Amino acid sequence: MLDRLVLLKQASDLHTATYNQILAHELATTILDQHVVTLRKVYGERRDAMVDTLTRCLPSSVHFTEPKGGMFVWLTLPDGMDAKLLLAKALREESLAFVPGAAFHALGGGQNTLRLSFATYPVADIEDGMTRLAALIARECVALAA
Repeated sequence: MLDRLVLLKQASDLHTATYNQILAHELATTILDQHVVTLRKVYGERRDAMVDTLTRCLPSSVHFTEPKGGMFVWLTLPDGMDAKLLLAKALREESLAFVPGAAFHALGGGQNTLRLSFATYPVADIEDGMTRLAALIARECVALAA
């Protein structure tokens, strides 16, 4: 019975409806191109706000990437500082969130790295959040050195 049902299913949808194909083509060749231009501008402004604020505010012992694409800044904390523990403090003390970087290290390690997204917040919120995060990190650097 399963073989017959599979044949019926295959016969019912050999291809996408012509009207849907026309709509997809129109979207891909007109609206999408302009939307990508808009996204590049908005994400570029947000990325620049994050990078500029981090450059001004982070301690010199903390390093980060300046992305040429994508939607994330990767930050490397000093050795011995754990991004997972920092996340708990950031949530509790500053109502800020980020993704600890260890989850992205397939071979282990990366406990002192984190990923920051600039995709979803306006420039003013990014500047405020990065200023507060940098202050928290600076406090943790002092505590780590003590």
